[in-house]
Amino acid sequence: NSKENFEIVKSQAISDVNVAELNLLFAKQDLRKYREGEYPNQRREYEARIALADEDVQRTAEKLKWSQLLYEEKYLSATELQADTLSAKKAGLDRELAQSNLKLLEEYTYRRRVDELGSNVTQAEMALERTRRKTAADVVQAEANLAAREAEFIRQKEKLEKLAEQIAKAKITAPSDGVVVYATSAQFSWRGNTEPLAEGQQVRERQELIHLPT
Repeated sequence: NSKENFEIVKSQAISDVNVAELNLLFAKQDLRKYREGEYPNQRREYEARIALADEDVQRTAEKLKWSQLLYEEKYLSATELQADTLSAKKAGLDRELAQSNLKLLEEYTYRRRVDELGSNVTQAEMALERTRRKTAADVVQAEANLAAREAEFIRQKEKLEKLAEQIAKAKITAPSDGVVVYATSAQFSWRGNTEPLAEGQQVRERQELIHLPT
């Protein structure tokens, strides 16, 4: 019925708004988590890699320096010197890569991720507002339908009561016990005897219907 439908619509409206509010809350938490948690952690990780790469560069450079001296003194082979040279170059490349990763994080990844999460917050806010307006309209419509049905119920009830009152007033009570005779049975017309009064037959005002003969 309309009352049950109204309660269902109202309950669904509350549920939809709660879901939209949770989505907004989660979107805000995701943005905050990245800004205050994921990004600082990743930044520290890249800075640590740079620090380690710096140490490797210094260590391999120092080793290469001594290897060159030993090679000049004929205490080290060309192959060993070449290996130390490659190690030094690799350490330098690793440091450049670590520095590049940090720069990429700061200048691109961070901004893009913040913009993306910020957009999610904005979209969640808009979705919540749309949900609130829609659910409010749905509840108002359901309430209007309920009011209309209740008004129709009252109108039909009043009509039924009026009909019941009319039926009660149509009851005819004889003033005394006796035999009832249709008035038409005692009448005569040029067409012959008039048919007796039948159920559902139309009557006119002041028409004689029955007699109660003595």
